[in-house]
Amino acid sequence: MSDKQKQEFLRQARPLAKSLMHHAKTAGAKYGITDVKIAIHANTERDTEIERGAVAKSVGGTTHSVSITLYAGNRKLSFTKNTLGETALKNAMTENMKAIHLVPETPDARLLEKEKVYTGPQPNLNLYDITQPDNDKLISYAREVEAAALEVPGAKAVRSVSISKNESHSLIAATNGLRLENSKTLYQAGATVVAEDENGMQIDGEYSVARHFCDMAAPKTLGRKAALNAVAKLGADLPDTGEYSIVLDHDAAQSFFNSVFQAIDGTAVHRDATFLKGKIGQRVMSAEVTITDNPLLRKGVSSQSVDSAGVKSEEITFIENGILKHFNASLTESRKLGLEPIGRENGRTNSRVKPGIETPDELISDIKDGIYIQGFNGGKVDVNNGTYSRQAYGKRIRNGKITDEAVDGFVVSGNLKEMFMNISLADDTPPQPGSKYSLAAPTTRIDKVMIAGR
Repeated sequence: MSDKQKQEFLRQARPLAKSLMHHAKTAGAKYGITDVKIAIHANTERDTEIERGAVAKSVGGTTHSVSITLYAGNRKLSFTKNTLGETALKNAMTENMKAIHLVPETPDARLLEKEKVYTGPQPNLNLYDITQPDNDKLISYAREVEAAALEVPGAKAVRSVSISKNESHSLIAATNGLRLENSKTLYQAGATVVAEDENGMQIDGEYSVARHFCDMAAPKTLGRKAALNAVAKLGADLPDTGEYSIVLDHDAAQSFFNSVFQAIDGTAVHRDATFLKGKIGQRVMSAEVTITDNPLLRKGVSSQSVDSAGVKSEEITFIENGILKHFNASLTESRKLGLEPIGRENGRTNSRVKPGIETPDELISDIKDGIYIQGFNGGKVDVNNGTYSRQAYGKRIRNGKITDEAVDGFVVSGNLKEMFMNISLADDTPPQPGSKYSLAAPTTRIDKVMIAGR
């Protein structure tokens, strides 16, 4: 889709939404329909894979969907149709109107009160790339990634290289005055590389995600990093079982801090399925830890100025100097918990762990025997009781220095209640959140962690 097609989408979506809302009001009267919410989406995607310099797959197309939520007092019924056909949508609405009286009442799931719907000005967050590359440029990018990976000594083969371009347009309207129109682009590229030496093979990779193509990682950088990640794991050994200080690189730290958001998730809190329930205003992490969430980051992968419920999205601090300040709750979850909505209907946005005061080298300098963790492979995180058990890989730390000794296959075990308290942070938080978790985190040290090895 081009900018012209963006305007074409709005030309179709605006009158369609108006007509469907009118149908809900008129035809729905005898069924007790009190409100309706319409969400119209158009999504265009192109996925390309490269193998040995040739295009192995290139598929794409445009899909349309319309999601409609009907309200009859405290009853709510939602459905989705993959069509913009007005007659078909109205017929589906009528059939669902007839059935809504069978739905249990859910008072907390009603629309946002009209007076709370944000209708003011919205900043331009620059989420739409108007200078989009054609497919040839995407293919060229992927070929450069593959070629760069194969230039790294020890890289035996490139298992896969892929790149995708996604363009989405949406219009959301509701009878409470909600009106949102958004257009976004998203590019994703990744490579998986096989490395080999006399001791065997290892597999790893790298990826890049951005709203604008010009902000993607340089293809040669991406390919080389994917290969280096795989090569670095060659000759990996198991560390001895014992208690260690561990240090997480940026990627591993993002993964670890994601468990904080699992623990403060509104649904988990409401279901009494997290050890942080009832902890607002209490210290739950090291005093070094402050975690903010900024929905207004320009070009941010998860940026928004208003959430899909109609609540204005503003920067918020979830953890401040170790003190829990907010749960990450949707509108419905906020009502169930008796809290004010925070503009996070679809979850957190661009989160950031504020940096510490030591350099990474200073953070590691007094560790005589530790482990530098570069990634996790699955595992279990149970925020109900705090259990943390995940397989990991990385390098040994000896005498305050990260060595070239690869370690793999060991399990990081502990309880988040203690691990959260034993955190120390370096001063190197990246300026932009990592794409996998929409989270920026510095090099992170956690003391007194049990490692299950040999």
